[in-house]
Amino acid sequence: MDDSGYISPIAATSVVSSGGNANLVENRKPVEAALALELLAEGKTYDDVEAATGIGYTALVGLKARHPDTLEKRRKQLAYDGFEMAEGLRQLAKKKMQMLAEDEDQLMKVNLKDLVLPYAIAQDKGFAALEGNTVRVEHTSKKLSIEDARKLIEEARNQIQQGELNVTANEVTDGNEPNETELS
Repeated sequence: MDDSGYISPIAATSVVSSGGNANLVENRKPVEAALALELLAEGKTYDDVEAATGIGYTALVGLKARHPDTLEKRRKQLAYDGFEMAEGLRQLAKKKMQMLAEDEDQLMKVNLKDLVLPYAIAQDKGFAALEGNTVRVEHTSKKLSIEDARKLIEEARNQIQQGELNVTANEVTDGNEPNETELS
């Protein structure tokens, strides 16, 4: 099982209240099923959850499908806990920075890199939080669009008319070797 073995009340309640078919993993292995919900909410892979609980892939997929609301609520709780912890650590870091700023001897012992790198990371995270998470998806295709092909054809025609492009046309008359005709 998982190192912590912690099962939230929301996961335990969801498993207990599922009822239904006796063959469901919730009824056969309720503790493992609740732990599996917990691990899935934490973002663990199916392989990780199976290793921790002994519940196979098919049963995990079914478990996940039967408890979507529980998973979503637990994910929100975990996210809130993470942000709350980050805020606490931010406050402690500020306090520690103030203590360091007031003690010249300790400040002299600190490597500049140990101050600048966390500063850069914190600033980057601050801007990311200010701007929000952004995802940019760019679709590219190696195929020419009809409009692109028209432009290329028009450019080639202009070059031919201006004498900038030599073109050799191949004609096949009776299935034998092509006859070359040069256009000017």
